[in-house]
Amino acid sequence: MYSAKGCIEEIYLSGAEAVSAARLSCPAGLVPAPGQYLLAQDPADPRAALALPVFSAGVCPGGFLAAPPLPTGWLPGMELELRGPYGHGFSLPASARRVALVACDGGSARLLALLDAALGQKAAVTLLTDTPPAGLPAALEISPLASLPEIARWADYLAIDLRREQLPEWLPLLSPLFKGGYAQLLIGTPLPCAGLAECGVCAIRTRSGYRLACKDGPVFDLSELEERVK
Repeated sequence: MYSAKGCIEEIYLSGAEAVSAARLSCPAGLVPAPGQYLLAQDPADPRAALALPVFSAGVCPGGFLAAPPLPTGWLPGMELELRGPYGHGFSLPASARRVALVACDGGSARLLALLDAALGQKAAVTLLTDTPPAGLPAALEISPLASLPEIARWADYLAIDLRREQLPEWLPLLSPLFKGGYAQLLIGTPLPCAGLAECGVCAIRTRSGYRLACKDGPVFDLSELEERVK
């Protein structure tokens, strides 16, 4: 775990003028792996009592792209205090040749952090989302979430992004569908202490008892969570 300053080099706005992503420069040791996170804080903002968890949407020279949601007050040139990386991220198998990225919560940026690695090992990659972002590479196939049953049978690796409150809805669907490979879930939940206080706010019930998303996750294997659907 590292602590250092980073800088917002560029921001990208959505149609509603909200910050949809930001390009951050930082030391190489602070760049989070896909599914890991940093804690970022504006030292000049007295209202920022807690640092913000920031996930990668992909690497770039000198830093990484920070995935939304991000504060509307972030501006180019702003310095941030960064700490991390924290947690366990995705583990893309080197043997994976059919990769499916499933954006259950609409946003796909945190899943797209896996794209370069998947394409680099010559995998075919499909993104399942009902709200595809603009500017995606031609090598990435886009499918609606309704195609999950078909894609789950095709894929040998499934990476899923969803909110904690969506688990009761999605786990009963995923567990029976995906039996032929390896599936992991990035669970969106508050991460206020990054495991330092073990406050329990981010606790996730697994087959082996409650685990903390801030340090045991926020990426969990589907097999760890299947007990919830029994």
